[in-house]
Amino acid sequence: MVLAGALAALAPGAARAQWVPARDPVHMMIDIARFRGGDDSTALIEIHYAINRDGITLARDSAGWAGGAQVTVLGHSHDTLAFGDRWLVPARIPDTAGVVRGMNMVGVYQLQLRRGEYALKMICRDRLAPSRADSLTVPLSVVPPRTDAVAVSDIEFAASIRPGTKESPFYKNTLNVIPDVGGLYNETQTCYYYLEAYNLLTGTDRSDYTAHTAVVDAVGREVLARDRERKRGAESAVLVDQFPAAKFRSGTYALVVALLDSAKHELARASRKFFVFNQTLGVDSTLLSLGSSLPLAAYATMEEAELDRDFRWSRYELSDAEQSQYKQLNGVDVKRKFLSDIWRRRPPGAREVYMSRVEHANENYGMLGREGYRTDRGRVYIVYGPPDDIERHPNESDTKPYEIWTYNNIQGGVEFDFLQRIQGADYELVNSTHRNELHDANWMQYAQQAN
Repeated sequence: MVLAGALAALAPGAARAQWVPARDPVHMMIDIARFRGGDDSTALIEIHYAINRDGITLARDSAGWAGGAQVTVLGHSHDTLAFGDRWLVPARIPDTAGVVRGMNMVGVYQLQLRRGEYALKMICRDRLAPSRADSLTVPLSVVPPRTDAVAVSDIEFAASIRPGTKESPFYKNTLNVIPDVGGLYNETQTCYYYLEAYNLLTGTDRSDYTAHTAVVDAVGREVLARDRERKRGAESAVLVDQFPAAKFRSGTYALVVALLDSAKHELARASRKFFVFNQTLGVDSTLLSLGSSLPLAAYATMEEAELDRDFRWSRYELSDAEQSQYKQLNGVDVKRKFLSDIWRRRPPGAREVYMSRVEHANENYGMLGREGYRTDRGRVYIVYGPPDDIERHPNESDTKPYEIWTYNNIQGGVEFDFLQRIQGADYELVNSTHRNELHDANWMQYAQQAN
């Protein structure tokens, strides 16, 4: 019924049209890069996002197959909504023959923010099946670049950097910079990067400066270094470069870009982690020191389907980078080792606690074929554990069903408010006093609307 209703809303007669269900769960990744803002007190924030096209439902129309992802962005500062927006990311293919799996829909969202600490939440919903969704919440620290000395922006990884036009959403400083979200590369890919330098004419030094680029491995060794001399021709400059990932063994690395004056003193620097999976050169030996080469007992006898299931269940524990890395793996043995290494880097017993919460969520919060760990109540239970109190209101005469979960020992006491917007549907998180979660002080008005 949800899918049929969404199709009908998309276009006249769409509910009767052919449609293609999504192959995979909806999954979204984001990266954040901070640049100089419109004045000295602000920073330009770019949120780069990637949404898996295989997670989007498609319906036939006159031009082929179409669908999309509804993206919502919310930002809170000190429990107050600081910004919010919503837009549609369209998905379209001419036909279903020859479609390449694993393609992402990539975009960028920009906003100007003043200095401060924010909690950024992004929600991605399948346009034709809104109950299929993914969300994530990350801290966002906004620090405008200094104005009294040479400074640099964050590094942005890119899939390509070419001369561009202002009509492109990825245009900046004469270039079309297509984000590469996640910073994960295999041996066939090239890593492009972009950053900006500011205040180059501050002070009296007008001599040439050096852009020193280094790739540093997990134990701090420079495995690639490059120096490029640059003129101080303007107050600001754009720095772009590239290197092939085929040079590096599988492992975790950091790209470091430092600006040096004529005496090789450092003026400013930026760094960003990235990850390489190189099946030709194999694993960096430094990774092997992170834990035993033997898998954890829980994974020792798991087959690939079970490992993939365990990976899906672990989504709230894993970083975006770890999730991206796992999706590049092939074979039971390497997946067993990867998952084992992840949990070995957590405190002892962390996996057992986490998986017991997943089991509880799946048993108690599943809805309409959706596993409990993917629901809002399931996520909150897994991330924060059992609440100290649950206040249930399933049959009030003047409100829709809702629940209030209270945690006494988190941030001095927080609550999570869940509302059943549609009769028989799942309970959605509509408000929380947790600083990193969705906040809407007026949520009760939705509960009091007529059913």
